[in-house]
Amino acid sequence: MVSIYLLSRLILSSSTCVLAPEAMEGPYYINNEMIRNNVTEGQLGVPLTLDIAVIDVTTCEPMEDVLVEIWAANATGIYSGYSAMIGGKPPSRGDGHHRQPASQPLSRNETFLRGGAPTSSDGVVELVTVYPGFYAGRTAHIHTMIHMNWERSDNGTFVSTSGTVLHIGQFFFQETWNDKVYATSPYIENNNKRTHNNEDRQMEDSEDADGNSAILDISAAGEDLTEGLVGFVTVVVNPRASYQITNNNYLNSTNSSS
Repeated sequence: MVSIYLLSRLILSSSTCVLAPEAMEGPYYINNEMIRNNVTEGQLGVPLTLDIAVIDVTTCEPMEDVLVEIWAANATGIYSGYSAMIGGKPPSRGDGHHRQPASQPLSRNETFLRGGAPTSSDGVVELVTVYPGFYAGRTAHIHTMIHMNWERSDNGTFVSTSGTVLHIGQFFFQETWNDKVYATSPYIENNNKRTHNNEDRQMEDSEDADGNSAILDISAAGEDLTEGLVGFVTVVVNPRASYQITNNNYLNSTNSSS
């Protein structure tokens, strides 16, 4: 297995110092999630290891100790903590495609596929999750948020609004990988209408943005999908940027959504 240090060198050497495309936060964010590298919590699906490098656009150097947070739907298209899904086709360019959907009320005490961890001195963090499922209006994607000068709580969570949010984005997948994964269990049990990459406005906007690609570079961890996949991506951010979190749902002090 290649070490995360060597992976970080590979990612950094092959990347260009161009800002990553921003994306909307979406309606399923939860503030103050747990600090952890593995967010799986026993969720079924194709294992996915993400190696994420964060680069300062002003220096083209790695950024140490910025917290990279991720959240995503599970194999059947459900976000932890939420039972109601908005779904539907995202707004077109002429309809205000950057409009942030309203937050949904939390309904369950769940934390699966949510959390984050800080980058190393090489600007890299490794996070373990599962390949996300689709739901109406959205293709496979993973949300991400990058926090600088963040604070750790005594209960193992971080305070989402304690520092500065440098980036709000989404990671996407090549359709060939989506096809392979979605032909396996438990993804075949997803009853949502599948949205493909070319039907997802958020992906189209991210790819049209004048910045780095938001598509993960995926490699198979073994000969079979059950052995998992590894995804690589470089996120170039502006350390002077500052974005606001719009969702007002929080993880409570007992590590459950409330």
